[in-house]
This record gives sequence, structure tokens and C-alpha cells, in this order.
Amino acid sequence: MESPRTRRRIAVGFLADPDLPMVVAQKLRPVLMHLLRTMLDTDVDWRVEVEQRSLPMDADGVVELNLHSQELRTELGWDYLVYLTDLPKYAEHKPMVSSVNTGYGTAMIALPALGVMRMKRVQRVLLQAVGALHGVEDVRSLGRGKISKAVAPLSPERSVSAADSNENSYETLAGLRGRLQLLAGMGRGNRPWRIVPGVSRAMAAAAATGAFGGFYTSIWSMADYLSPLRLAAVSLLSITIMTIWLISYNNLWERPVGGLRTERRVTYNAATPVTIPIAGSAMYVGLFALLLGAALIVIDGDYLSFQLGYDTHFDEYVNLAWLSASMGTIAGALGSSLDDEEAVRKATFSSREYQRRQLSGKTPGAGT
Repeated sequence: MESPRTRRRIAVGFLADPDLPMVVAQKLRPVLMHLLRTMLDTDVDWRVEVEQRSLPMDADGVVELNLHSQELRTELGWDYLVYLTDLPKYAEHKPMVSSVNTGYGTAMIALPALGVMRMKRVQRVLLQAVGALHGVEDVRSLGRGKISKAVAPLSPERSVSAADSNENSYETLAGLRGRLQLLAGMGRGNRPWRIVPGVSRAMAAAAATGAFGGFYTSIWSMADYLSPLRLAAVSLLSITIMTIWLISYNNLWERPVGGLRTERRVTYNAATPVTIPIAGSAMYVGLFALLLGAALIVIDGDYLSFQLGYDTHFDEYVNLAWLSASMGTIAGALGSSLDDEEAVRKATFSSREYQRRQLSGKTPGAGT
């Protein structure tokens, strides 16, 4: 009797930067293992592992994955190495989604180019990268499902083939839609909600000023007089002031050097005004909820009615907290001057983006 054929074993390793890339790698590991076994090659015994490690960057903020690939694959016992990073990358003068080098057995996925990162999209790109390393011919069809023919022509992603096996092939983003997708991904990667704890003194100033306004009778009359449209305009103004102050005072602008410096200057500096207003809005909403709760607890309804001259309801409390939160946010912008600039920068950018900006020894720093 003929003995059964021994199944080939292949180890795929996800090397991930800290924070978001590591979270993505861990979340998708079981899904990718299932897809590799069912969709890519059923004759292979696939093993998928995850390792958190940041590869060194050169003076221009570039990670040379292939330079370290043989050492890493030998050390970790991997056949294929896929590196997930939250650094924005460029290839062929366009934002890079992924690069694959079959000769070195490596692939790199730049998460910012995947936009707000729906997991299905990341899953598809990872599956295609491993498929390319494994020698699958039509890798672009992997993971696209039944709607691939309708979606593919509209996608901003474009393929750049390698001349030989020791050169990188790329997936890049084309056109305005591709740049907007990169910008959204960079804003998502910066995780704006982390900024609020990083500006503790700003929050203290905002809360103190908002509380003062909330319990000052002249502010009650002003809040009652202003229309919802005017209150909304004041809110927008306060968040705008907070955004401008945080960016300018903490020197969050970057002046890249080297190739594509004009595009990178626009992209990097556009991502910051996307990140900061989201953080400012989160702080505003939290401050509003705090002041509204405090007003409902402390200010008696009959006393508020006596001051305003008519029977009051919940709407008057909302307007009071609304105006007080706007005042507090403006004060918080000035209060942020007392926060440590370095702490604000660390809270504003992802860990790898912060490292890249520090390469020159100060912010702004070198390019990618």
C-alpha cells in the first residue's frame, strides 16, 4: 500500500509595529490561517505567527525590510515574512499599499494607505501578499469575492510589477481618491482619542472655566438668548481655536526633505488638522456632558426659572452647558500651553510616526 503524501509545512510570520499594527495582526491571525488553508493552498499545512517588533529606519525614515529579511526569517523560523507598519510609505511616486519581494520572501503592508481600515480590506491585502509570495498568478482576485468585477475598476489601487524576483512589486494608490484614502488612514493611525489624556492641564483649564460659566447667572441669560445656530457657531469656533493653538504652540507641522517633499509636506501636514479637531471634538463632548450633569445636579429648576423669568425645562440646561463647554474649550486651548510639548507630540502621532519625526533630533523631522 502506498503511504500517504507528507503535507508541506509553511510558516507565515506577521511582524508588526507596536500599537495599531499589532492589534490588527493579532485580530486577523486566525482568519488568515483559515483563508490560507481553504482558499490559497489546501495541500499545505499553514502556520501563522505574530511577533511585535519595529525594524530600524534610516536617516530618511525608510525601513529596509529586505536588508533584515534573511536574519529575521532564520531567527523566527518563518518561510514568509509580512511586515505591518503604520508608517505612510511611497513607491513609484505614489502612496504605497503593499510591497512584495518573492526573492527575499518578504512583504510590507502600509496600513495608512488602507484608509479607515475596514478589516475586510486589510484581510484581502494580507491574503494577496501571502499569495504573491506563494506564487499565485492572479493574486488580485484573492479575497475580492463575487463583487470583484464591479469594484476593481473603481478602486484607486494600482499594481506595479517587479522586473525580477529580487525586486519589489507594489500596490499603490492613484489619483485624488487615493490621497484622501491615505489621509484618512493617517488620521486613523494617529488615534485622536489618545490626545485628550495627553493635555491634562488643558482639560483642567477647560473644566474650571466651564464650571465658572455654568454657575454664573449672566452666562445663563446669554445662553438663553443665543439661538441654536449661534451656539453651534461658537462651538465650532472654540474647537477651531483649540486646533490652531495645539498645532502652532506644539510645533506639530513638518517640513520633509528629500524626494517627494512637496507631496509629503501636504500629506503629513494635512493629517494633523484631521487628527487634532477629532480630539478637540471628543474633549468638547466630554466637557459638555460633565457640565450638563453638574448643572442638573446643582442648579435648582425653580431658581433657574426665577433668574430667566419664565418656566424652564431641560432645553435651558442644554443651552447653558453648550455655551459653558465652548468657553471652557477656548480656555483649554490656552491651558494646553502648560502641558509638556513632547508629551503632546507623543499623544498626537502613532509611535512609529513619532519616531520618524524624531530622526533629525527635533520636530519637524525627516521624510519617509
